[in-house]
Parts: sequence; C-alpha cells; structure tokens
Amino acid sequence: MPSNRYYLFFNHTGLLGRTESAHHFMGLFSGSASYTRYRVTGDVPAAVKPFALEKLQWHVFHEIDPGTLTDKSTGWVSAENMSLTKFDDMHFAKDPYMVFALRIDTRRIPPIALKAAILREELKHREQAGRERLSKKEKNDIREEQLQRLLKKVLPLPAVFDVCWNTTAGEVLFFSTSKKANEEFVAFFYRSFDLKLKALTPAVLAAALRPETEETLEKQPQFLTIHHG
Repeated sequence: MPSNRYYLFFNHTGLLGRTESAHHFMGLFSGSASYTRYRVTGDVPAAVKPFALEKLQWHVFHEIDPGTLTDKSTGWVSAENMSLTKFDDMHFAKDPYMVFALRIDTRRIPPIALKAAILREELKHREQAGRERLSKKEKNDIREEQLQRLLKKVLPLPAVFDVCWNTTAGEVLFFSTSKKANEEFVAFFYRSFDLKLKALTPAVLAAALRPETEETLEKQPQFLTIHHG
C-alpha cells in the first residue's frame, strides 16, 4: 500500500500545519523528518524576505545539459516542486518562516562500466595496431574518450533537501543528517546569501546557558541531529 504524503503549509495563524497532498517525498513533506539545526550569523538585512528572494533567484538550480561533460549542478528550488525555480509569497514565505529546497544533481558512471568500456577499447586498439601493449598516452586517451562517451549517456541523479528559515529566531533547519549534504548546504548557503551558519550542537546550546563551556565546543560532534515524527 502506498504511504501517505503530506504537504506543509502556512495557515492563517502563521503556524506550520499539514494537509494531505501527493507530491514531495522527504523532509518537511513526509510523516517524519530528521534535520540539522543552524544559527544564522552575519549581517542579516532588516528586510530579509526580499533579500532572500533576490539571492535565491540568483542561485536557482539549472538542469545539467546532456550534451556537456558537467557532472554536477547545485541550486535552489521550490520545496513543493523540485522542477520549480520561481518563488512567491504563497509558496515560499509566511512570516517568520521561509521554506525552499536545495537540489543537487550528479552524474556518475559506475566504475565497473567504465572499466569494461576501457578494456574493450584497449583490446580493439591492440588488435588494430598488431601490438601486445599500448603506450601510457594511448591508454590515457582511451580512458578519457570512454569517460566522455559514457558521461553523456548517464542521466543525472537528483537529491533534494528541504530548508526552513525562521527569520525571527535567526535559525535554519536543514532536512538531512548526512555529513556530506550538510557540508555542501553550509557552503552553498554562504555562497548564496553571504551569511554563515553555525551548527547548534549540544555543546553550542550548553554554552549559551553556561559560557564557561565554550572551550569544549571543538570536541563535540559538528552537527545536531534531531528526529521528529
């Protein structure tokens, strides 16, 4: 039986609520969610919503051109639709929240497939040249040719991570507990908004109450992972 999907919305009270929908499959839009919590640091403009809208549009996601050798594309999309790169008040913000998503598409060739293609072409070249061995340059040329040929055939694999920015609290929830995904998110957030994110680890939260514990922060895990649902 298919699992129920839920759509996160902003109701008239300004609080987050859920109603049935059938589109998104993770993060804010699933029955349960795991996220990493951050504090926004830096000079956040007073008019944060128009600032964020402008920066989001400057760094929207772009599809990988299948005719190129690009193997990765990163950008912002709507949290409702991973193909939508336009943001408006109805589907983006309800004070003090702003909701959007980070999309990362990658193209990867299975190593065994690349190896098989290279060996096949090396054998073909040896037979045509009547030699038992190929030069290092010939092998490198064959590898590069096969890499380019196969990469153009590989479909991009999308990964979408929801983001909820509470502008009043100055906090951001990133709906992933993957270390790699969090590192990419923090870097791309800074690139987009010129604002840094500080992970609210247990040590950071403790230091807010007991400043003398601050010297222990570096010894703690980098991310605070919270499971909800």
